[in-house]
Amino acid sequence: MALTPKLEIKQSTSLLLTPELRQAINLLQMNNIELSEFIEQELASNPLLEREDDQLAAQDDVSTSDIDDIYLQPANEEEFTPDTDINNEFDDYGSDTVALNNFEEADWSDYNRAKSKRDDDDSFDYFEKKLAQKKSFHDLLDEQIGLTFDTTSDRLLAKILSEHLDGAGYFRGNIADISAKLKTSTQRLSGILAKMKQFEPSGIFAQSLAECLKIQLSDNQKLSPKMELLLDNLELLAAKKLKELSRICNCSVEEILALATELKTLNPKPAASYSEALTSYIIPDIIINRTKLGEYRVELNSMSLPRLLINRRYYSELKEDRRASRYLKENLSRASFLIKAMHQRATTILRVAEEIILRQYQFLEKGIEYLKPMTLKDIASSLNINESTVSRVTTGKYMSTPRGVFELKYFFSSAAGSYIGNDDTSTTSLKHKIKTMIDNEDSTNILSDDKIVALLGQEGIKIARRTVTKYREALNIPTSGERKRAKRV
Repeated sequence: MALTPKLEIKQSTSLLLTPELRQAINLLQMNNIELSEFIEQELASNPLLEREDDQLAAQDDVSTSDIDDIYLQPANEEEFTPDTDINNEFDDYGSDTVALNNFEEADWSDYNRAKSKRDDDDSFDYFEKKLAQKKSFHDLLDEQIGLTFDTTSDRLLAKILSEHLDGAGYFRGNIADISAKLKTSTQRLSGILAKMKQFEPSGIFAQSLAECLKIQLSDNQKLSPKMELLLDNLELLAAKKLKELSRICNCSVEEILALATELKTLNPKPAASYSEALTSYIIPDIIINRTKLGEYRVELNSMSLPRLLINRRYYSELKEDRRASRYLKENLSRASFLIKAMHQRATTILRVAEEIILRQYQFLEKGIEYLKPMTLKDIASSLNINESTVSRVTTGKYMSTPRGVFELKYFFSSAAGSYIGNDDTSTTSLKHKIKTMIDNEDSTNILSDDKIVALLGQEGIKIARRTVTKYREALNIPTSGERKRAKRV
């Protein structure tokens, strides 16, 4: 049979995602921060799209008859009159309202005693001198590098080594790799690193926990031979194998406990107090407020997002230009769809949040132990939407409630079986029960997994021992034997 090209008509059905639908899906799964960045890009690329605030700022230049043509959405901002009372303003006299009211009676020397005691330098600012300037961690390192190393090359190498510190102050670089990259000897880098291990705070630039503790003990002149043996076997101390440690260190268990107590006085993370990492804040997408009638009101946090409008005036000025006609129509279509997609996103998030609050009302009223089992399928069925839509809405988005800020995914958990057969206990609340039991256990009565099963059974909750073990390990809680040894120490 010969193979020859030919034309053939075939009819088939397929699911295609249009660019608009793809953008709507992407908007739905974005959190507030990601959506803000996306909107900033759209505002920069689309001249027909602008913030409501920008149009409100130009409102003085617009006649009343043009308002309806410009705004697609009415402004809904409450007027705010700032408190400009003079007592709230900063003054040059230390905010002494008595002196302000009786200025002719005020004496300059009353406000300038500190300056009169110093010199006549007019550049001295007493108020600025009251502000403490905290030295940063990198400033502290640079200062010690300058005092320790004489040559410029050694200082440069020391600064490069300091870039390999982690947040706790440990050196995480590889000397061989760094020496190959900088084309210098490993002996030189090792010598520089050895000197930097003498820096403050004590224990900085150590390459392991044992070395960090050894440096601190050595600086305090408390590094005994028994302590060195203990530090060389920290894994046995972590496992609470005190008898084996006493045999290695050739001392009694009581001495091991005394050495362990000494170790607790040291700082395993010497640079933690100097941490300069930026604090990340969670901006809730949804805010839950309780009304005076005891009802919960669900609101979208619109203050974190700009309100988008279409600049109709700009469009009307250029629409007569044929050369710009196609460009304007494309941007008008993009802007209109973006506003519509954002409205649809807000509506979907609100619907999902309202359904979650409706189902988890007891959680808001009484706490985590009353968190009910709930799945994505339950919400999707109630709202008659796709389960994947609920997943996109609840991923990476947070809800501010009277009980704290929670990710929407937090409220979803499967049901745990029960003797009474109502399946009304969620796995999240069950984990909380297990953790509470262990936190409140007595040192003379450590709860085993079997004992926890029995106690939960008395509350009508049916659960297997292996399930308790799985939940305990998920909570990073040690076994009953490890907890017993830890309490002994």
